[in-house]
Amino acid sequence: MGRREGKVIFVPFSVPGDRLLVRPVEEKKTFLRAEAVRILEPGSGRIEPRCPYFGRCGGCQWQQLEYSRQVEAKRQILEEIFHHRFPQTRDLFITMKASAQPFGYRSRARVQLRGCGPGASVGFFRCGSHAVEDIEECPLFRRSLNEALHSLRQYKLKVDTDPKPQEMDLACSEEEDTWATARVGTTINEGITALIGSGRREDVVLRKKVGEFRYSVTAPVFFQANDFVVAELATLVQESAKGAGRDSVLDLFAGVGLFSLPLARQFKKVIAVDNSPSACRLCAANASAAGFTSIQAACADVSAWMRSAELSGPPEFDLIVLDPPRTGAGTDIMDRIQKWAPGTILYVSCDPQTLCRDIARISPRNYDIDLVVGLDMFPQTYHFETVVRLIKR
Repeated sequence: MGRREGKVIFVPFSVPGDRLLVRPVEEKKTFLRAEAVRILEPGSGRIEPRCPYFGRCGGCQWQQLEYSRQVEAKRQILEEIFHHRFPQTRDLFITMKASAQPFGYRSRARVQLRGCGPGASVGFFRCGSHAVEDIEECPLFRRSLNEALHSLRQYKLKVDTDPKPQEMDLACSEEEDTWATARVGTTINEGITALIGSGRREDVVLRKKVGEFRYSVTAPVFFQANDFVVAELATLVQESAKGAGRDSVLDLFAGVGLFSLPLARQFKKVIAVDNSPSACRLCAANASAAGFTSIQAACADVSAWMRSAELSGPPEFDLIVLDPPRTGAGTDIMDRIQKWAPGTILYVSCDPQTLCRDIARISPRNYDIDLVVGLDMFPQTYHFETVVRLIKR
């Protein structure tokens, strides 16, 4: 971001301290978007991007910035957002935990498929476009996931004759050297997909070890993508729950039970709610495999489940954990959480804007924010994960 003649100018793929010759591409009344034509003087921390598709592929935005500076930039972004929206947090020390591996960390991804035969494209949307950038390998992928990408490409080039646009979910388990693919929107057998692939065996269920637990997952069911941060995230949620009580916890948008299993070590009862039948089935299987009988997996829309649960009055929970999609939990869910008044709330989010919007429904009126921690789940991009703890006044 720069300024010239009273206007803010946004230049993607720049770094702080750059002096650039830029070309305007869009002009509004108060701001202007531009693209860099030439680097006149590089800013501190500018490096050569590792990926040959960088700048065209829309998957990454920050490969031109050395990783330690990416982490600090994200910490500053998170700090600025919270200090602006919640002035009471200005005394909090807000951190951003780095990924142990800034490349080769992704074990899940959604790719775009266009065309068939020799002219087929397999890759990601281009920057600001719905055109697909054809990629042969992604430096963010783990080895097994790139193997899945290669196999999918061969399938489109040599086997598939369907030219219609498609989306495909890829997932892998590096420790088992297996991978699976799932066509988005096409499921059979409670969510297990018809099209599957595997590095060494035809098995749609991938098993991943996180901390002391093993989780069964599938390609179409949500699970955190960064193999090197997911254990730290689960531990952070477990540690942040200490002191919240020992009776009951409600895990909303629970997925396959990433947080439910470690929380069952502390709480007598865990209710895990998710609207995906496949996720709930896997959550129950993961709980059973870990020897827990205290985890109840409920398959339902979260808002609808909460409406049903309070028919005889607001239920009592010591702790409510929620990890909604990027769109956030929304007004109805946050208002019901406020009404149920648990002693502690842990909100896990991949979008700080919807996170702050939701938290503003209950803080500072009824809850104090006493913990804000960022985790760089997505190196080379501007995205990150955040965990916020709220304590009832």
